[in-house]
Amino acid sequence: MTTDSELHSLVQLLDDSDPEVVEIVESRLLFKGYEILSQLEDLWLHGTFPDHAGLLEDIIQKIQFQKLSQDIIHWKEEPSKTDFQAWILATRIQFPGLTEGMMLAHLNQLRIDAWVKLSKVRNPLDQIQILNHLFFEIYQFKGNSNNYHSPDNSLVNRVLETKMGNPISLAVLYSTVAKALGIPVFGVNLPQHFVLAYCRMNAEPNWDGVYNQYELKIQEVKSVLFYINPFSKGQIFSVDSIDAFLKTIKVEPESSYYQPCDSEQILIRMYRNLYHAYDKSFDFIKKEQVKELLSIFKINMESNDLDE
Repeated sequence: MTTDSELHSLVQLLDDSDPEVVEIVESRLLFKGYEILSQLEDLWLHGTFPDHAGLLEDIIQKIQFQKLSQDIIHWKEEPSKTDFQAWILATRIQFPGLTEGMMLAHLNQLRIDAWVKLSKVRNPLDQIQILNHLFFEIYQFKGNSNNYHSPDNSLVNRVLETKMGNPISLAVLYSTVAKALGIPVFGVNLPQHFVLAYCRMNAEPNWDGVYNQYELKIQEVKSVLFYINPFSKGQIFSVDSIDAFLKTIKVEPESSYYQPCDSEQILIRMYRNLYHAYDKSFDFIKKEQVKELLSIFKINMESNDLDE
């Protein structure tokens, strides 16, 4: 445990006239990392070192990014990853203190309302029509067509606040609520767009409660019944529409464009979107951070292709 006096001494050296001393101090603070983050945040919030505020903030942000990188590496190894966890990790590039529990709490009323309306409905098309009415008419979520490339469209807390998002964020929100009710809806990583698939499962979904989101596994998907486009207010469509879309954008069909994708692919897609969003908003520091996070998945973002 680092004492307050030791930490104060280190912070005071951050503006030392000798660059080598500054480098050593910064390296030591970063090595201590998350262990001292709350102490550093207290020093910054209370203005303990007003002349060092900018330097202190920079160290805090580096430690937060270091923690995010470590959490992604650990998350990759988790056997029970969820799409919502992927969305939280994507959002933490902008809001590092965000937690899954914090954001799921914001969905409680939506999930309860959905359960009340759907508890006795078993027909897949009826289920989606009811969910569409709840999401897009009652709660008024919608695609942000006017500011399509804003980073806010990819961030869970901002989407819940503004009720606007891009195709993948609306899809993850929609599928998270659906899965909580035992409705087998999964993301589909379509080029230049992101949609959902209502799937037939190997085992019958659990309809016992409102918190079943961890019981529907992508490994249990048997086939796709139909597709849903949350960016277009939950429009339902068939495989023929995907064929037509791929022809329109001049992309050769691949099986992955028709089948559910896993949570890791969703996180990659979200970070790719944020990479381009930060580029368009001239936030080049965040753009480079996203590029570094994508390298964890061995993704090279030198190309100019745009996902959403």
